[in-house]
Order: sequence, then structure tokens, then C-alpha cells
Amino acid sequence: MELLFQRNQGIGRLGRINFTLWGKIELTEDEQAIVSRYQFDQAVMIEVVQPALLKKSALLSLVVFVLSYVVFGIVSSKVSLVLGLLTAGGFGYWYFNEKRETIFVKDLLHGRNFKCDSVVELARKEAWLTTVVSFLRQVMESAKHWDGTETISIEALPKDEARQVIIKGI
Repeated sequence: MELLFQRNQGIGRLGRINFTLWGKIELTEDEQAIVSRYQFDQAVMIEVVQPALLKKSALLSLVVFVLSYVVFGIVSSKVSLVLGLLTAGGFGYWYFNEKRETIFVKDLLHGRNFKCDSVVELARKEAWLTTVVSFLRQVMESAKHWDGTETISIEALPKDEARQVIIKGI
């Protein structure tokens, strides 16, 4: 498994410098077979709940719906309703997908851009992705041995240790 990075910078809004980190995983044939077999491409590597992004996507979709309904209203109201819904839904999905922090394995299999406000954030994102991909690599290695049955002996703990495990849930 190889993890590729490409770093870029450009000028953003108000003349601020923006940084972009592009990341992609390249797999060997054997690794690709494991990904296909266990559908790892659908797995979530990092999950980030972003309720504000969901609200903003919905609000922008509503604005796009109203604008497209007005623009397509020239044709007919039924057509403008359908086209408005399709346009708003497509725009909302696109906007949410572009801004989401949740990372799926398939994102890195196809390559994904990450926008960063500073070089420090770019370096952190790179280290974060390296760690997560290293974890994925170990899970994939473990998956090679998932076939069959495995017996694991669980020893009884002394009374006080057992009690602490029960209390802590560990």
C-alpha cells in the first residue's frame, strides 16, 4: 500500500493563502482483492458529525430550489417543480460532499482534496491521514486471516481486578 500526497497553495478569498492537500491510496492486486472481498471501500475511516454543515447544505438547497423554480417557471409549473427539486437536491449533495470532514476509504482510493487554512493544518492533516491509513493497512493485514475459527482463552481475573473491569467496563 502506498499513500500519495500532493501539496498546493493558492490565493483564496480576500487575498488569503489557501493550502490544499491531495491524498490517495494505491493498492497492490492482493490488497485490492481484500478491499473488494470485505467491501472496505465503503468503510468510514474518520467520522465527523457536522450538524452545522447539514443545516447550511439544506439552506443553500432551499435557495437553489427557489431560484431554479423561478428560472424554470417560464416553461411550466410542473416542470419547474421537478427541475427545481433535482437541481436543489444535486446542489445540496454536492455542497455537503465537498465540505464534509468524514473520510471514507473510497475517498482515498479515488483521491481526495483537503482544504487547509495554514501550513500547520496541512501538516496535521497529512500526519492524521498517515496514521489512519496505517491503521487501515493493519486491519487489511488482519483480514487475510479472518477465515476459519479461532479459539481465544479468557483467563479469570482475581476478585479485585475482575471487579474493576466490571466497574470500568474495560
